Amino acid sequence: MGKYEPLGDHLRALQGDSWNARFDEIEHVLGFRLPGSARDHRAWWSNHSGGNHSQAAVWVEAGWETRDIDQKRETVRFERVKRTRGAGTDIWAEAARITGIEDRAELEQAAVRALIQREAARTLALMGGTDPGAASAPRERPFG
Repeated sequence: MGKYEPLGDHLRALQGDSWNARFDEIEHVLGFRLPGSARDHRAWWSNHSGGNHSQAAVWVEAGWETRDIDQKRETVRFERVKRTRGAGTDIWAEAARITGIEDRAELEQAAVRALIQREAARTLALMGGTDPGAASAPRERPFG
């Protein structure tokens, strides 16, 4: 677990879609003082999670982004990211909501079972279904 993970846990637990946070509140959640670069460099708060931005990786992975950074007042607003399905959505949370299965291991088993069933049906359909010798039903069109 990385040192910024408590912030990710905190953000995941929030009910709303926005959190206006003071730097000292974030430090309380983390259990340590933010580095000087958080106060001096706006880039520290960027939503770029690659490279040496382990702090950003935590909030981005949790589904949040930073907005309205005010380093003089030492405040930042976190906003929950609204993503369209398939574009970074927390697929496990969505699957749990739809199926009612909250246990991750049980949900994974159900997902794999459904994938196997779907692929078996697709393979069967490509082979001609359960009766490969069947002919297509004639189509009649009304004239007139």
